[in-house]
Amino acid sequence: MKNFILTLFLALSVTYSIKAQLTEGHFTYTIEASSENPDMQMVTGMMQGSTLDIHFKDKITRSEMKMGSMMNIVTVSNENSGEILLLMSGMIGKNAILMTTEEVEALSEGKPEMNVELLDETKTIEGYLCKKAVLSDENGGESIFWYTEEIEISKVGQTYLNKEVPGFPMQYDLNNNGLKMTMTVSKFEKKLDKNIKSLFDMNIPEGYKTLTLEELEKMGM
Repeated sequence: MKNFILTLFLALSVTYSIKAQLTEGHFTYTIEASSENPDMQMVTGMMQGSTLDIHFKDKITRSEMKMGSMMNIVTVSNENSGEILLLMSGMIGKNAILMTTEEVEALSEGKPEMNVELLDETKTIEGYLCKKAVLSDENGGESIFWYTEEIEISKVGQTYLNKEVPGFPMQYDLNNNGLKMTMTVSKFEKKLDKNIKSLFDMNIPEGYKTLTLEELEKMGM
């Protein structure tokens, strides 16, 4: 009887550990860009070596897009406080903007909605079972997300984490204006260093010029 109870306990423990969602971590994506449009050849060349890093914990998310030799874009969003910090550096200098989730949502009003189709097709990426989602817009742009529901992350204010797609994206296939990009998780860590507080710091670093939302829009961002 004791052996049966022990076996049942271990079985339930394993089942729970499999179904438990990951709520903190660091994921790195490699990025491949290509285009048949001659006007895009220079852009795809400058994007060689691009990466995307996403850190998340306690409903705070940091994404860092390194766009080859062009620029870096860091977005830190804190769902708890409702703050979003955007840092841009590179060919355009160093610019920053601190905004609220309400301001970001207001910017999205009136913009064309994406059509989201969730499919049963699956594949495994870095050990995670992923489902397929196809996003399309009225201009013919299409994105394919391969997402896992085994990871829980706050998507507030994060460009690369579409709130209409469940779970966490392990791969994106983007096709817009003749530019094709594939972003795939290449490595990940399931725990963050407890001493790394600077990752989620909402203060604007020294050397950055503070912009308003209006100035950001004029820059085409």
